[in-house]
Order: sequence, then C-alpha cells, then structure tokens
Amino acid sequence: MALLGTAVAVLPAVAASSETKLEVNENCVEANWPCWTSSSGSKPSPTSVTAIAPGGVVTFVDDTGVAASLAWTGAAPTCSPTVPVSPAPAKAGWEGTCKFETPGRYKFESATLYFAYTKYEIVVEAPTTGTTTGTTTTGGTTTGSSNPYHEPGSQTAEPTGAGTPLGSLLAGSESTAVKLGATQHSQSVHGSVDVAQAGAGGRLEVRLLASNASLAGAGHSSHVVVGRVVRSSLRAGTVSFTVTLDARARHALRAHRRLALSVKIVLAPAHGSAVTITRSVVLRG
Repeated sequence: MALLGTAVAVLPAVAASSETKLEVNENCVEANWPCWTSSSGSKPSPTSVTAIAPGGVVTFVDDTGVAASLAWTGAAPTCSPTVPVSPAPAKAGWEGTCKFETPGRYKFESATLYFAYTKYEIVVEAPTTGTTTGTTTTGGTTTGSSNPYHEPGSQTAEPTGAGTPLGSLLAGSESTAVKLGATQHSQSVHGSVDVAQAGAGGRLEVRLLASNASLAGAGHSSHVVVGRVVRSSLRAGTVSFTVTLDARARHALRAHRRLALSVKIVLAPAHGSAVTITRSVVLRG
C-alpha cells in the first residue's frame, strides 16, 4: 500500500510562539503507527519539521503505551532530566522540555517508533531572515520556503507521500519478490524480500499484528503489535527475516494452537517514500 501524501506544517518563527508541543500518537496515518506529531485527532499526520524562534522551548509528551526516546544526531538542545535522551533507554509515560538557544537545524530520531517517520527536525530560525511557511505536497515536493538553514540540494522535509513505485524497490513483481508462507508451524514468522538496486541502502521493517480478540488483556486497540524486526542498510538481493512472537502472543498460540496474524512489510529507500505490503499468515502451534 503506497502511502498518501500529507502536508507538513512548518511554523514561521517570526509569527509563532516561542513554545510548541510534540506528542507521541499511537495511530498516525493508520492504526499502530506511532510517531511524533503536533496534530490532534485519532490519525494525525507526522510532524517531520517544526520551526521555532531562538530561545524557544519544545515540550515533548509521551503519554501512550509506546516507549520513545530522543537521539540527537548533531547539535543538541538543553533538555530537562525527564526527557530520555539516548543512550538513556526509551520509556513511556513521560513529559519534558528542550530549550533551543542558537539558530540552526536540530535533528533527532526515535528508533522505537514507526521507522518511516523516525527522523525529525527542529529548525531554529533567526527572526530577521523573513522565513516563510513551507508545505510538503503530495509526492514530497517542498514549496514556499526561504529557510536560510535549508541545505543545498536537500528538501525541508522527508517525502511522506506517494512517489516511490513499489515495483522499483522490488526485484520482480510483488507476488514473486515477497516470499511469505500463508501457514507456518512456528512461534516466529519467516520470509524474505528480493530488494532491487533502488532499495539498496534503505530499511526494511516487518511487524506482526494480532487481533484484540485473539489476545487476552491486549488493551483497547483492535489490533496490537506482537512482533517487530528492522533491517537497515539493505543490500540489493534477497533479504531474509524472522520475526518472533512476543510473550502474550506465544501464550495465545499455545492456548489455541492457532494464531492469525497480519504481517506488514514496509520497505523504505534511502531517498523517497516508504511502501507497505500487507499479507495474512496463520501460525499453528
């Protein structure tokens, strides 16, 4: 399933408040798709880029059941002790602030969230630059931005819309490139993806989702993630994967001798939009 383009709002520093908030939402774009967002609603769009004035404060809130942390990949702001910053472990149920004194680009990642949207950026803009609002349109084209910190040849935001054909990432058709048995006798799901040269250097994520009815005490979501694996820095060719069930799913499999799963295979190139393939698998114990 190719992802539809979403607008990414970039707040102009000259007009915006010196404070803003980013929150973890468990259901960005689709169910069980956690990401950082400033939007409201049950399925908001990820906020890939946020602009703020020098000296501004960003409040980070994770009041979900999804553990998250921040990993600054370059310049880092001053954060309160309640913010889990790598190498501190990710955790859920926290709130804290980070203050950005110096103009520039502050990039961070949250490896535990849905990998297609793990890269984020806080742009601290000098108030005299006359920076305008930038919007990412469907297909990942950035328009209307005069950000002085915009790096030559780069986009203000990572493309989040359709624009990467599935066929260009797979070595062959979907039916032949993705090998995944519909019935497997194991506590793990085994499969492989034949990655084309266009997908080399990208990332592969495989998630196992089980229905709420098949798991005891699974929470309020209609489907929950019961297994996950991520492969990065892919090489062209066959990429095999094994995703092991978590403890509650193994318990359900032992109890019922059968567990129906939805398997989401997400392939993201180094540059471009991620694509998703969904298959159904039945595990038998």
